[in-house]
Amino acid sequence: MTTESPRYGMRAISWSTIQADRYPRHRPDIAYWDGTEAAELNRLRGLVVVQAAETEAVLGMILSRLDPAARTDQPARRLVHRIRQKIEGFCDTEWPPALDLIDAAAKRRNRVVHDSPTIGRVWRDYSTGGGEWVHVVTMLGDDDCDTGTLVRDLALQQDATAAAVEILNCLTVPAPSP
Repeated sequence: MTTESPRYGMRAISWSTIQADRYPRHRPDIAYWDGTEAAELNRLRGLVVVQAAETEAVLGMILSRLDPAARTDQPARRLVHRIRQKIEGFCDTEWPPALDLIDAAAKRRNRVVHDSPTIGRVWRDYSTGGGEWVHVVTMLGDDDCDTGTLVRDLALQQDATAAAVEILNCLTVPAPSP
C-alpha cells in the first residue's frame, strides 16, 4: 500500500535513512547520500537515466524497423544485441562503432542507476571548541565520483542517443538516387 503524497517530501531519500526512520535500532553511522553534498549528484544521475531512456526508445524503433515482430520492450543492451543480429545489409553507414558507443553508454547507465553514492566525511574540531563534518570523498559504488564524472556520463548518454538517431535515420530515409 502506498500513500498519496511522498512521506519524506518532494525529494529522493537514501535507503539507509528510511531504514533508520523505520527501524531506529539499526541506525547506520552515516547516511548514503542525504544532504546537500549529494543533491547535485542525484540531479545529474536523474539526467543520465532520462537520457538513457531516450536512447532505449530509439533502439526500440530501430529494432521494430529491422524486425516488425520483435519485442521492443527490452533493456538497451539486449536491444543492441538484437539490432546487431538484424542490421547487416540494411545500413551503409558505419553502424558497428555507433552500436559500441550505445553499448558502452548502457553499461555506464547501469552503474549510475545501481550504485549508491556514498559521501565520506570527517569531523574537524575547532580550536575554539565544537567542530564540523567536512566532506572528503564521494564514491559511486567503488569508484570516485564528482559532478564532473556525471557530466561526462551525461555527455556519453547524449552521444549514444545521437548515434541511435543516426542508425534510425539510415533505416528510415531512402538512399539518394544516383
